[in-house]
Amino acid sequence: MSQDDPGTASFLTDVLIIEDDPTQAEELACYLRRAGLRVDATVSGSLAIHTVARLRPKVALIDYNLPDLDGVTVAERIKRLSPGTAMIVMSGRIDGLSDHTLANTGIFTFMNKPVALGPLRSAVLTLIRTTTRTGLPPPLPKKRLLPLPFGSFSLSRSSA
Repeated sequence: MSQDDPGTASFLTDVLIIEDDPTQAEELACYLRRAGLRVDATVSGSLAIHTVARLRPKVALIDYNLPDLDGVTVAERIKRLSPGTAMIVMSGRIDGLSDHTLANTGIFTFMNKPVALGPLRSAVLTLIRTTTRTGLPPPLPKKRLLPLPFGSFSLSRSSA
């Protein structure tokens, strides 16, 4: 496939962080870089779309509450531009994010903020291994929201 083909598996970065809080974005980026990953960050949904078109990240970490576009809209546009990019949405709230919405936008999973760095790193590395091997994001899990297994542990969302 050519570099201009939206389905290309030619990734120029491992992780794109889409987060409007610069402190959170830098904390996530530093942590993932220490894991040996190539990481870029943007502060808005519209900037993220341009960055995805240029870099084709293996994984996009998307804040649900961005100043210009919501995380689902960003995910839909990423899916069209770079179908090989796996996506994780992060937010302090999950209202409006149904299993159906996640499945239709290609979002692999949702993580509550504040995001625990260890499980996030494991999730990102798992997605990168799959994406690197196949050129495509991993198949979406049958049960959309957590728990998802990562190595010897699993992530889960409380039902409170």
